[in-house]
Amino acid sequence: MADVVPDPTNSDNKMAHKGVAQLNKDEAFPRVSETETPVLDCLSSESESDLIPVSLSKRGGKMSKSKPKPTRKERQRTDYSAQQPAMPSLRPAHDVMNRIRHDETLQMSDYVVGYEDRHVGIMWKGVEEWLDTTEEEDFIPMHRIKYFKRRSDDHIVWDREKRVDEIFGSGVTGRNDST
Repeated sequence: MADVVPDPTNSDNKMAHKGVAQLNKDEAFPRVSETETPVLDCLSSESESDLIPVSLSKRGGKMSKSKPKPTRKERQRTDYSAQQPAMPSLRPAHDVMNRIRHDETLQMSDYVVGYEDRHVGIMWKGVEEWLDTTEEEDFIPMHRIKYFKRRSDDHIVWDREKRVDEIFGSGVTGRNDST
């Protein structure tokens, strides 16, 4: 690949215009004065479509190859086909709690809440005993709830980890796996 340098004596030269550094006959690189802006030339290969931008810095007139920065869209482009399909959404524990409390078809006394105690592990408490107010000493935050279980048959109807919800039909129980 040969360096293409504009000829300052040639009037047809497109590079020889105001703002472009001129070559001195004894110099190998163009001079850039303190008042001029850096010049962007191109190194040419065999075809003009393969031009490589070369910038000239003000400090010492050294040439360096530079690639254009990617655009914001190019940086944000993501291959969504390679990603795993999104997990089905699971209704939150407070929705399940409210459904059990207020739905007349469900007996509130037939359900227990499995929550994670920080010191003991999984603990069980009846839905009717669950306290919602933060002022109470026995208050347990909703994010600690892991399960809802039906007492009559010991069947877990809501499981956060396995994403099972038989109260609303959300999570993996609401998805049709036959397709």
